[in-house]
Amino acid sequence: MIQKSYWWLTIGMVLFIFSNGNWTIPIATWIAPVFLLAFLRRSSNPRSLILLFVLIIIATKFMLAGIIPDDLGGLTYILTFYYAVIWFFPYCIHSIISHRIPGFKSTLVLPVAGVTAEYLNTIFFGSWSSLAYTQYGDLALMQICSITGIWGISFLILWFASVIDWCWSRQNIWDSMRSRAWIYILTLFLVLFYGGIRLMFCTGVSTTENIVSFTPTEAIDQFILNMKNAGFSSSRKMAKENRTELNNYLEQAYADIFQKMESITNEKTSLVLWPEATISVLEEKESAIIEKGKKFAHENNTFLIMAYYLLPKLNSSQPEENKLCLINSDGEIEFEYLKAYPVPGSPHKAGDKVIPFAETSMGTIGSVICYDMDFTPFINQAGRKKIDIMLVPAWDWEAINPLHAQMAVFRCIENGFSMVRQTGEGLSIASDPAGRVLSSIDHFTSKEYSMVSSVPNKRCSTIYALTGDLFAWLCISVFIVFILLVYRKKHND
Repeated sequence: MIQKSYWWLTIGMVLFIFSNGNWTIPIATWIAPVFLLAFLRRSSNPRSLILLFVLIIIATKFMLAGIIPDDLGGLTYILTFYYAVIWFFPYCIHSIISHRIPGFKSTLVLPVAGVTAEYLNTIFFGSWSSLAYTQYGDLALMQICSITGIWGISFLILWFASVIDWCWSRQNIWDSMRSRAWIYILTLFLVLFYGGIRLMFCTGVSTTENIVSFTPTEAIDQFILNMKNAGFSSSRKMAKENRTELNNYLEQAYADIFQKMESITNEKTSLVLWPEATISVLEEKESAIIEKGKKFAHENNTFLIMAYYLLPKLNSSQPEENKLCLINSDGEIEFEYLKAYPVPGSPHKAGDKVIPFAETSMGTIGSVICYDMDFTPFINQAGRKKIDIMLVPAWDWEAINPLHAQMAVFRCIENGFSMVRQTGEGLSIASDPAGRVLSSIDHFTSKEYSMVSSVPNKRCSTIYALTGDLFAWLCISVFIVFILLVYRKKHND
């Protein structure tokens, strides 16, 4: 007969598969850790930890299939193992040291270890895999990000499981809940109450800006078809072997893109936004395409963000650049920006990791590109610079849709800005500073690839904008203190 503890493991792992990644069910994120802790408590030996780790590795492969692209070769398996380690880490630490921490304080081991793993991951690879993102849509809970960042939500989820397990392990569960669990219940109540209050008062202002964002799908498809007919699969390769013909194809694409812009722009349009790397631009032709943008912006009395992929001059040793340019309504360049964080495996040059901004009639405008939004310490610059509207050219793929766009909404709540994120293949979305969706279009389910968003032009102040990831660092500090206390106790014994 299978031991009872293995039933808890089975239930926990089934729920774990639905706790993050491809098939997220938000409630499973809260409940799965409860059963996994129950298994570890009843089978507290190294073999149980190894078994759990192996199962989490296998589950991670399915949970992140497609999210981690399969065409990365060995890197796909390395990243799968890496994220499995992140998810396993808090359970491992809890199993090893929580019983050495006296009283109710032991319930903090799991959440501080979990936040530590998530935050260290964010520094290097962005905030992918964070438990917080599984709770997208629960606006009242999400507002705690304006104080703690996403770390507050991850902490609450893991602390819930730890508190339940602590009570479960006592002889009288209900007495345990009455004596200590009220601390958690009160904390969660205050978090949700705060969220409700913030949703009431962070309502934006009556003044909004009409921002038109679009993906020129027909122009891009025709450009790709022309390249294929010429025997090329990428503009990078064609730029090296048949630059003249590539330029002819690009000129046709530019004409189609600007014609599309003319058709979707009117006198109410404050700004036009392209998606990430909308079209390739030859370095020697960059000034010409920017002049086209300046002329369009001035003639239509609107701001314009052009996002493109810059191909270096022939025989140049310089890498490609994933770039954007903000042009004001007077036809002048406000700023240029290179993508700060290239996706792993991308060949293009990384930017200087400084978020650009411009003081305009629409408020303070800032812009970053796609993957940059995943790095919470980096985007916190926008909060400190008091940016009102963040404009995000992006390009996703089907496996990360709509997750990647939803992740970006958390940055709005953290830093108090509104956002328009135009996505080439995925969910395009506009959000206010409280994370409320103002408009959205899914590339894969809609035949319309342009979006008009009425966006508040004033930010909502947040504590996170001032303190940044202080809560995460507090969790890391508590985690280190726990490790030192256990080491000292073991040494004294």
